[in-house]
Amino acid sequence: MSRTSTPSLMKGLLVITCLLSMTPVTSHAADWGWVHEGMAEEGRITGGFRVGPSFTTQSAGVSTVGPAVNFQGMYGLNRWFRAGMMLEWENHGVDDPGTGSVNTVTILPVNLEYRPGHFGNLIPYVTTGIGVNINTHNVSDSFAWRVGGGVDYALTNWFPGAPQGMMLNVETAWKRNHPNSDASTIGLLFGVRHTF
Repeated sequence: MSRTSTPSLMKGLLVITCLLSMTPVTSHAADWGWVHEGMAEEGRITGGFRVGPSFTTQSAGVSTVGPAVNFQGMYGLNRWFRAGMMLEWENHGVDDPGTGSVNTVTILPVNLEYRPGHFGNLIPYVTTGIGVNINTHNVSDSFAWRVGGGVDYALTNWFPGAPQGMMLNVETAWKRNHPNSDASTIGLLFGVRHTF
């Protein structure tokens, strides 16, 4: 894949995930298995760990693909919304040989997640958060805004021995990072989340 087609593909996946998560419930919802009851579990804490590739949206002197690691903690405000914080690390090589790579640690102390319902064990959601990008390699720190969508898969019904509240998770998200030029990324994360 070319350097420009990969970010375009990731943007397309992000848009599709967000649209699917916000699809309104119709009169055929029961036929499709969609239950619009909210799945945020009020008063409960959810923690998560995810890893995956991170794709730069511009080729501004850094490699297109790098690893990403993501940690999050959320609290159920009501049936529909969770609020919490997120910590994310990304690494992208620099095109100039021998100069190392750029590490970005993103701290999002304000993060919100909307969970409209579920299809059986599949629970889609959309998420957004704001914070700061802390960049290395003489790259200035910058304001961070992250927006994405994902799906949790509840394991309890599939694996009877699985701990209550354990979920597999996949999420794609765009993150703004404009230190001196556009260093924004799109991540595709895979991992687990657990509600306590």
